Amino acid sequence: MMSFKRHLMAMGSAIALMTGAAPAFAYNNSAYISQPGDNNTATQDQQGHNNSASMYQGGTGGTSVQTQAAYSSFNTEVGVQQGSGPNTLTQTQSGNGNYASSYQINPGFSSPNVAVQTQSGSYNSASIYQNGGWNRAYQTQSGDDDFVGYNNRASAVQVGFGNYSNQSQAGQDLTASVSQSGFYNVALQTQEFSSNTASISQYGAFNVAEQVQAPNNSDVSGNTAIIDQSGINNRGYQTQTGAYESGINSGNYALIEQGVGGYNFGNRATQYQSGYSNTAAIFQNGGNYNTATQTQTSHNDVAVITQGGNNNVATQTQH
Repeated sequence: MMSFKRHLMAMGSAIALMTGAAPAFAYNNSAYISQPGDNNTATQDQQGHNNSASMYQGGTGGTSVQTQAAYSSFNTEVGVQQGSGPNTLTQTQSGNGNYASSYQINPGFSSPNVAVQTQSGSYNSASIYQNGGWNRAYQTQSGDDDFVGYNNRASAVQVGFGNYSNQSQAGQDLTASVSQSGFYNVALQTQEFSSNTASISQYGAFNVAEQVQAPNNSDVSGNTAIIDQSGINNRGYQTQTGAYESGINSGNYALIEQGVGGYNFGNRATQYQSGYSNTAAIFQNGGNYNTATQTQTSHNDVAVITQGGNNNVATQTQH
């Protein structure tokens, strides 16, 4: 009931924004910046609705800031940085129905780039693509004022080595996805509230994936967390939690798959769930020296571990 009320309040807030309750701003504007050299700085600031901002920097040491704020909706931000780095791209949007995309391309897989995306509101979408080494991707999506966010989407794709992706979402009906190929990559995802989906796919060696859903509240149900790892010596950790005593934290699903494409030896998978009617599954295939651990608290839970190979260890605990 509380989730339903919050949804109605959020919808009312969005409608108020579209019908003039917020201050009037410009709309249908377009801004474009192109900087082909090195050590350039680009800044774009728009307020209102149906605006678009695009930026291109073709050298190294570039800094770009794109902002669409003050209850702005249905806006688009696109940033492209192409060079050996290090480049920095920051995108900020507030309102509903916005879209932000960042592309950072290192032809020589050399210096690190940083992409930061922050969105507040509902029905927003954010995407980051990075290739090269030691890149950093940060994505944050939340509601506005006292309302949680709804139907926000965040995705990050990183190709190379030593890359790091961090996604943080608060709200309901959210989706976060990370795809990393290479080695020594790290992906971290955090989601608050219910009916959310988080997924991480890693292909390579010595990668780490961690997902945490609802660490600080009790209104938790219907979440899905999936980690898919192929390669050597990868590690996966997942936590779905809340205050199960409230009787709300339920119906969550956690899955870790390691070694679907082979070479699955020395991997570890850990999952923890609190609440009832939850499902946890770990599949480790085609390798050796795997360790799978699952812990569930409360009742009507299901835990499954499948291991293929030699010298594997599996532990499951249900209270």
